[in-house]
Amino acid sequence: MNFTCKNVLFTITLVSFLLIGNATAESHDIHVVHHDLKPDLLNFCKKTSNPTLCEQTVQPHFLKSVLDPIVALGFEVDATLVQAQKALVVIGELLKKPGISKSFKDSLDICNDQYGMILDSIKLTKEAITKRWFHEARSQFSAVISYHSACKDSFEGIEKEYSLLAHDSDALFQLGGNCLDTIADLENSEAPKNEVPMTPSPPSLFSNVIGTLP
Repeated sequence: MNFTCKNVLFTITLVSFLLIGNATAESHDIHVVHHDLKPDLLNFCKKTSNPTLCEQTVQPHFLKSVLDPIVALGFEVDATLVQAQKALVVIGELLKKPGISKSFKDSLDICNDQYGMILDSIKLTKEAITKRWFHEARSQFSAVISYHSACKDSFEGIEKEYSLLAHDSDALFQLGGNCLDTIADLENSEAPKNEVPMTPSPPSLFSNVIGTLP
């Protein structure tokens, strides 16, 4: 009886050892795949006018995930929107300053109007991106750059005063330029998919007549 018990215990111990050994060996064959975001980010941002700014804008939103270009564009556009809102706050504060010159006030009024239209254009851009209408998105966002330029041009002759707005204005221009670059790239990559197929022409009544050009 004792001999039998010893055999059973030995067998159980041996089997357990073998199972543990196999489990350990199998665990060594398991590979956890981590997606390296950096190449995706570099490839995405190298197509923009300011790759460093692009990386700073996009990377915080893709710490551990695959970079989706359309989602990344959304973050770029959102960053531009925030910057436009900041600029509007600065413009509003400058307009409240006592004793500003008439020419300075006139320029600020123009900028206030232009930046209001920038917000509208960014909203329309976001709607177009959602629908993957990149041609429309590019058109709307080009208006953002035009409105920005109209604001800046209004300070001709009083460039010193423009320096009070320059930081926020230039930041918007840099972010906006990157957005336009990304939109243009997506438009080019999506164009073949969105082309309207040409309807084939009906056969000519004279197609089988001898001597008729094909």
